[in-house]
Amino acid sequence: MIDDRGPVVHQALLIHRLIELRRGQGLTQERVARSLEWSHAKLMRYEGGTQVLPKADLDALLDLYRVLGTAQGRKLQEIGRRARDKPWWYPHRHALTIEERYYVGLEMGAARIRQCAPALVPGLLRTRDYAHAVCSMVDPGGEVERLVEVLMGRQGMMLTRSPVPEQVYVLDEAVLRRVVGGPEKPGVMVRQLHHLVERSASVQLRIIPEEAGLHFGALGGFTLFDFDEGLPPVLHTEHRGRVVASKKEEDVHSYTEAFGRLVEEHALDACRSLALIEHHARRLQSRGGASPDTGGEEKGAHAKGVGSFPAGDLLAVSEPRPPPPPLFSVGFGSE
Repeated sequence: MIDDRGPVVHQALLIHRLIELRRGQGLTQERVARSLEWSHAKLMRYEGGTQVLPKADLDALLDLYRVLGTAQGRKLQEIGRRARDKPWWYPHRHALTIEERYYVGLEMGAARIRQCAPALVPGLLRTRDYAHAVCSMVDPGGEVERLVEVLMGRQGMMLTRSPVPEQVYVLDEAVLRRVVGGPEKPGVMVRQLHHLVERSASVQLRIIPEEAGLHFGALGGFTLFDFDEGLPPVLHTEHRGRVVASKKEEDVHSYTEAFGRLVEEHALDACRSLALIEHHARRLQSRGGASPDTGGEEKGAHAKGVGSFPAGDLLAVSEPRPPPPPLFSVGFGSE
């Protein structure tokens, strides 16, 4: 079934299937390129995901692999068409880096998302005001409004996907204590905490309490994306302002085990996690934060001694970002 997973993941799925076909017929890249009078580099770009397949070249491969005109070939043509589609965020592309487009593309097509967030609320769980505060700090005077709109769009797309992907988030308690919005606007954080409570009905949310001490996630946030139909999972790690994308089996396995330990050995269970979020919301509100239904208005005196919040996690990845390896393409082909 072809669904709404977006062009990045459809491109990855198409590449995966084409490589399976080539290998199943015992063909090397060199032989395929020679048969189609292509350069070897051209086929490597296609199979490496750095270039989207135009329709004519896809049909040439399907013909060589003897599936053109068959049900299998027609399905691959449809996947190819969706891989060439422009994503929903295309009008905002100039506000996003290549790495952010790549991340959003993976997010859009994942079957499961597991994220460890030691510093800030994950992007998909943020309120508009919280997101605005973070974007304003990371890019003051820049594309703040457009970045916030992209984030709200990501959230909307996630809620309307069919099926909705499984989502598991592990947050450090420091995320709950950090008054994003500043002491002059504590209501921003109060509403964010109440929003987390609401979202806990549809996602798995686990909190690592301060008493747990040092844990693996404190070294840097990371996200694990899992996909259907045999696509390998992808790991995004964050450390010292750098993000690295990897689908190496040993990397994914290591972080998958680490995530499991965070959930089983460090984080509170779902009920106690929810109670801790509610506790921090009441604490902040009692010290002068606005109630969750006051919109953008702030009331009362601000809390004393609250800390500032660090940069990064603009779109769940950190600045600056080195170019990711060409796992899946984020380019857009033509018919």
